[in-house]
Amino acid sequence: MNVVHLIMQVKIQTNFGKQENRDVIINEITLENVSPWQEGEALEKGFALYIEDGDEYWYMARNTRVHLLRHTFQPIELEWEVVDEQPKVFKKILNDYLQHNKFSNIYAIDEKNKRFKYIVYKVKGKIVAITKLLQYNNNVETYAFIWDYKNPEMRLGEKTLEHELWWAKKEGYQCLYTGTGYEKSSIYKANIPGFQWWTGMKWSNDTDKYIELCKRDSKVRSFKALSAVAANPKEKPPHSDG
Repeated sequence: MNVVHLIMQVKIQTNFGKQENRDVIINEITLENVSPWQEGEALEKGFALYIEDGDEYWYMARNTRVHLLRHTFQPIELEWEVVDEQPKVFKKILNDYLQHNKFSNIYAIDEKNKRFKYIVYKVKGKIVAITKLLQYNNNVETYAFIWDYKNPEMRLGEKTLEHELWWAKKEGYQCLYTGTGYEKSSIYKANIPGFQWWTGMKWSNDTDKYIELCKRDSKVRSFKALSAVAANPKEKPPHSDG
């Protein structure tokens, strides 16, 4: 019986551009034919995994992670457990989360897949927060976190993240991948001991540069601003939405 081994390949698509009034080019860099034993290599090269309708897409991004071995983290003082199935209250808590943050949607956050596990956090036996974990062959990612905001003084967003860092280290992982890092909402990651981000060429410890880029992301709200960044990445984009 002949066995065909597919070769992991980088694919670059020139998806969009403007040259008449703006100088903008948008390319998409993806990875195809990733075998389970190659997932660590894909992550190490800065690729992130997106799953929708059961299909998996490896794409290049400003990915982030935390090196765990040299740092100490604390578990949360709440009842918690790791489960394989999406909890029944997931969509209700997701709706509370979206309304509180005034988000219209978070793409494919409620996708179900055998790769996903869930850390559920409980107060008096009731689930109040859920972290969705994405399992790779020998790595793990905090894919999404939602909570109901019934008791904002608990600061569950901060406490659960440290708990997940503690859990990942306890489980023997060297790194915990923490998703992509764009816009101001991702700046908090830079405060985590052991934080690194993918520049497009390497994993960097330069938190100042990461914060600068996240702030710049949030200022880009038009093709005019985007073309200014494309023409000179070191320049701050204009504030105009025109």
